[in-house]
Formats: sequence, structure tokens, C-alpha cells
Amino acid sequence: MRPAATAGPTATTRPGLSLGAGVLAGAAVLAQAVVLWFGLRHVWFGSILRTELVALVLFLLAVLGLWRYRGRGGLLLVLIGCAVLQLACLGAGPSSSDDVYRYAWDGKVQLSGTDPYRYPPDAAALNHLRDNSLYPQGKTGCPWTLPSGRCSRVNRPDVRTIYPPVAEGAFTLARLLTFDGSDGPFPMQVFGGIGVLLLSGLLAWSARRRGDPVWPVAVWAWCPVAAVEATNNGHIDWLAALATVAGLLAYAGRRAGWAGALVGAAVATKLYPALVLPALLRRHPGRVIGAAVGLVAVSYLPHVLAVGTRVIGYLPGYLKEENYTSGTRFLLLDKVIPHLLLTPVAALVLLVAAVWAGLRADPDRPEQAAVVLMGVGLLVATPTYSWYVLVLLALIALTRRLEWLPLVIAPTVASLGAANFHHSAAYRTWCYLAALVLLVAGLAARRRWPARSAATG
Repeated sequence: MRPAATAGPTATTRPGLSLGAGVLAGAAVLAQAVVLWFGLRHVWFGSILRTELVALVLFLLAVLGLWRYRGRGGLLLVLIGCAVLQLACLGAGPSSSDDVYRYAWDGKVQLSGTDPYRYPPDAAALNHLRDNSLYPQGKTGCPWTLPSGRCSRVNRPDVRTIYPPVAEGAFTLARLLTFDGSDGPFPMQVFGGIGVLLLSGLLAWSARRRGDPVWPVAVWAWCPVAAVEATNNGHIDWLAALATVAGLLAYAGRRAGWAGALVGAAVATKLYPALVLPALLRRHPGRVIGAAVGLVAVSYLPHVLAVGTRVIGYLPGYLKEENYTSGTRFLLLDKVIPHLLLTPVAALVLLVAAVWAGLRADPDRPEQAAVVLMGVGLLVATPTYSWYVLVLLALIALTRRLEWLPLVIAPTVASLGAANFHHSAAYRTWCYLAALVLLVAGLAARRRWPARSAATG
């Protein structure tokens, strides 16, 4: 149990000020829900980027109010606010991604008795599964088309799926819960909303058990990036974040096998949570690695037996499409490293971070090293899409390392604002560079004022 002083420098806040802070927090969350409700329908602000930026300002105000609040019911306020935000994001179709339609298709294919890795969506063998929900007739301005000319809401219909087997299982479960009757995005959106709430509950349980303050839970529960990407856009990354956090908490609780299995499940959902594994190697490394590798192997085995190497799906093509194979996706490194050395240097940076975590991670607080590993991974990879930051956001909430928060915001601004700058790499680079500058400033502030930093994170 932490001393009461670590709950923050405002422990002696006067009752009137505390009540005002609670009102500020609740009002800001409600205002954010209204902004998302109307903004995601394109009724207000004119763009999803402006909607999310306004929501982010309100989010920061809400967390600030909760930080100052000393009344009872803080955790309840966090969870109610989280639920309201998810409901607001359920009120509109996917606002900035069409991945959820691929999820719906993969679930439908798997329930039909066909392995989802066997065929691309445009395969003639799957013609009997198509209907007007995912493949509308005569739709003008269709972003994806089949060889027949028919419209496809499923993206990249000429390639096999990229998603690992735990993610595929989640897609199938979401469809099962609708009795195999929905080709639309709503089941996965509901799944995402439930996932955000479940992770909020897990963070709340951890905070209460450890005697930590309430406000860090809201960093995840009230962040519009989580609400928009997990619930509105329906991205499955919430499941990777949930499994990652659960694995880290299990490891801190001296359950190494469970920790490895849970992080393995996260890897078999979106691959990149493998970055946190070095934070779990100070205690029982063999048990952790064995459980993680075993979970991944068991999840892939039925598909390997069914389709062989096709389980790789579109992954090599995606890495090439996103310029990782050429190295030009590493936007920050590209400014200081010769082109031919980009990929080796990127791998070296990740290796150094992994070795540091393996040697220095606190086995009782592995999340402190995990947030650094995930943050460094994002700074190296500089991904185009904002849903890849959900694991980092959850780790920030778990560790109170707010200096990493600019890196959560940067991909949203980079991806949603790129069209205004002709999708130039320079614009995306500046977004990540700004996040890096703010990160360095935050780290410097933490070192200069350690007592104040300890109170807030």
C-alpha cells in the first residue's frame, strides 16, 4: 500500500474546490460525449480530425478535474463516464476506417466452414457468401471493387486476411452472438465498447488493490482515441491491450505462466504486443516464453493444418505497402540515418530496448519497462494508423507515465490530417517529431522535479 501522500499534492484540497473539480470532470466528459455523438456523424466541426481534437481538449480537462477531486465515488464516475463515451461512439458508423468490414467477412467465412486464411474475399469459391451488406450492387464511388465490378466494403478484396488467429476467433464470436445474422459493423463496435469498459474495470481493480489514485484509470477510460478506435471504428486492438495489461498484472502477481499465456494471446491478436515480452524476463523467463510461444502455436496450429503457409496471409504485402521493407516508414530515423542502414538500425534500437528491459525491469512492476518498450517501438515504427497506440495508452494509464501521451495523439493527427497536406511524409514526420519533443520535455521534467512527478505518475 502506498502512503497517502502519493495520491497527489492535492490531498488537502478544500471540500469546495474538490467538489468543483468533480463537477468539472463530469461536465467535461459529458461535453466530450456530445462532441463525439455529433462530430462522428459529420454534423459538427466538418472533419473527424477536428472532432477528435476538440474531444482531446475536453478529455484533458476531465482528467485534470478528476486529479483534483477528493470525494467519494471517483471510480464509479470514471466507469460511468467511460460507458457514456462508448454509447456516443456507437451512434455512428465507422468514421475513419473500413477494417471492421473485413472483420465481419472473416467471421462469416469461418462460420461457413472455410478457413479464413484460405481465400481472398474476391475468390469465386466464396461467391455464395456475398450479399448486399458487404458487397452492394451499383454503389457509386466505391473504394474497392471485385473482378466482376461489384462493389466491396471489405478492403483489399484481392488478398487473404492479415489478422492472427485470436483476432479471428473474436470476429467469429462477435458474429455468433448475432446468431450469424449481421454483416454490418455494429457487433464489432459493441464488442469494442465492452472491451474498453472491461479494460477500464481491470485498471480500476488494479488501482484499488495497489492503493493508487483514481485519475490514471480515466487516461484510458475517457480518452477519445480509445473510444473512436475501439468502439466507433471497431478495431480489435482493444483485445490486445486488455490481454497485455492482464498479462503484466499476472506477472506482478507472480503468475508467470498466466502472464506468458496472456501476452501470447495479445500477440496472437495483433503481433506487436510482443514488444513487451522482455519486461517479463527477470523472473521465470522460461515459463513466460514457453507459455507465450505455446499459446501462439496452439492458436495457429488448426489453421496451419488446414492451409499451410497461407496463414501468413497479407502480412508480407502489408509490410511492403507500408514501406517497412524498404525502411522509409521509419520516419524519425530516416532523418538521421542513411537509407541503406534504416532497417538494421531500427532493429538495433529495438534490440537495445529489449536488452535494457530484460536487465532492468522491476518484476513487481513490469509495466514500467513495458511502457518504454511499447513507446520506443512506436517511435521507431512511426505507424500510419492511430489504432496501434491503444496498447501504449493502456500502459500509460497503468503506469501514470503521462509523458508518453503525446505519442498516443501523434498518429491520430498524422493519419486524419494527412489529406490536408497531400499525404506527405514530411507532415507525418513533423507530427511524430512534435510528440518526441514533448516526450523529451516530459522526461526532463520528471527528472528535475521527481517529487512532483511521483505524485502524478
